Amino acid sequence: MMIDLSVVIATYNRADLLQQALRALEAQQVPDSLRWEIVVVDNNSRDATPQVVHTFSETSPVCVQYVFEPRQGQSHARNRGIQESRGAVIAFTDDDVLPAPDWVAGIHAAFDRWKTDGVGGRILPQWDASPPLWLSQSRDLLARLALMDSEESRLLTFPTQGWPQVWGANMAFRRDLFEKVGTFDPDRGMMGTKLFRGEEVDLINRALQSGLTVAYDASLTVFHRIGPDRIRRAYFYKLMYDIAQGEVRSEPPVTGRTFLGAPLWLYRVAFTDFWKCAASLLLRRPQAFARRLDWVSILGRLSAYWKTPRASR
Repeated sequence: MMIDLSVVIATYNRADLLQQALRALEAQQVPDSLRWEIVVVDNNSRDATPQVVHTFSETSPVCVQYVFEPRQGQSHARNRGIQESRGAVIAFTDDDVLPAPDWVAGIHAAFDRWKTDGVGGRILPQWDASPPLWLSQSRDLLARLALMDSEESRLLTFPTQGWPQVWGANMAFRRDLFEKVGTFDPDRGMMGTKLFRGEEVDLINRALQSGLTVAYDASLTVFHRIGPDRIRRAYFYKLMYDIAQGEVRSEPPVTGRTFLGAPLWLYRVAFTDFWKCAASLLLRRPQAFARRLDWVSILGRLSAYWKTPRASR
């Protein structure tokens, strides 16, 4: 039986965080007329995730589905959630996210207000430890943590770029959008411990290119928990390395001259960025960390080509 709205949460080995996300959904202030459900997609967890969902479902006033998806990857999990859900609207959030109490009702109202095929909103931080200044004062690094604090509500345009944007921790789409443009690309998005990105941006761009509409509504708010492990420089090195690897996975085969599967121009960029990085470190320039991240990104791209040359895929 079709219902009004489904909330899909993909989760992987984060039972403690998932439990808190479910409690935040349980506390939603939803009108009695709104029929909704929670769909938890367990993406190969080896912790207490099944028990957490089962225990929560026993007392939850909201219908809760537990689904196991063995194919590793957030896109696989979200696509399974689309398949198993019953909502005319499918909302997505993450296991480390705490939706504001009016989030579910707000999403339902936003579709009536905007008359769009998709909506999304603000993703604000809930720091588990005080962030260092090099992080809290960098809009680019905050965006890398999937934080979106724009107060401007508007329709998105193709291609999505700049601010605001709609990202995975706070987004919802009408079911027929997936029937028109397809689901999330399994080559994109987090895969186990690999911090790949871009699956939601790819989906939204496909929708916009097809003439569908997606709105960013600043009244829709969730809080993204940021643990101490994600406010260290080492985390950003891994993040940028993985993002670069993931971008190569979704690119078309290489054309032109290559060496070890990677295009020759990338080696030139690597050489130039290495010396920029070295110079900024020696001269103790403020942008030294940003230069190192650029260099790590290049290494991530090169390693992706070396492991599986795009020309031979």
